[in-house]
Amino acid sequence: MIVVLDPIKDEEGIFEKEVREYLSAHYPNDAFEVLTLEKGPASIGNFTQKTLACSSVLELVDKLKNASAVLINCFADPCLFELRENLEVPVFGAGETTMHIASMLGEFAVVGPGDNLISWTRIQAREYGVFDKLVSVRKIKLPVEEVLNNNQKVYEETKNACLNAIGDGADVVVLGCTGFANIAEKLSREIWDEFKIPILEPLLTTYSVTRSLYPILKHGKRGLFSGR
Repeated sequence: MIVVLDPIKDEEGIFEKEVREYLSAHYPNDAFEVLTLEKGPASIGNFTQKTLACSSVLELVDKLKNASAVLINCFADPCLFELRENLEVPVFGAGETTMHIASMLGEFAVVGPGDNLISWTRIQAREYGVFDKLVSVRKIKLPVEEVLNNNQKVYEETKNACLNAIGDGADVVVLGCTGFANIAEKLSREIWDEFKIPILEPLLTTYSVTRSLYPILKHGKRGLFSGR
């Protein structure tokens, strides 16, 4: 079974419920598990929170060994390489996977929250080997925590950022936070109807790739993920 790993502490289970309903709406016959952290940050918007999340994720390694595949449901991909180093099953990061899919569709832009978004996204794009395809990074004037609240202001800010990204020449726009899932369908439809530009929501994109490829993929255990 695929494990969708939300690397945050979700005390009330709201985010877990939203993820389950969102993916089930697109793949109603799929069985998957959504796993959140018992301890860790409530969101990941900086490197410190990413490191704290990874520390808690590593405590789940034994449980994750029973998965068919692991999907890290965060665009920052916390613990992506560490899990690949410690697990025998394929591990897909929402940021890495979506950027690579976007690069197959043309030159892309990333839209997301946080003052650190631009530099952080450029670092990711370099690390993942797709920097030459990155046209621009457009930030919305809201923190990650606000994105998770899913209100009209989030939608308006995100749509405006997408329009700016299209003006930058992007062939495809990537939503740089999996918290955008609640507004993605409406946003994608409106942008496509007007501009014929695809919007990639990272959770759905990465889950779609994961369910398609995990039966035939494994990470090598020599070299990068050998652990030595």
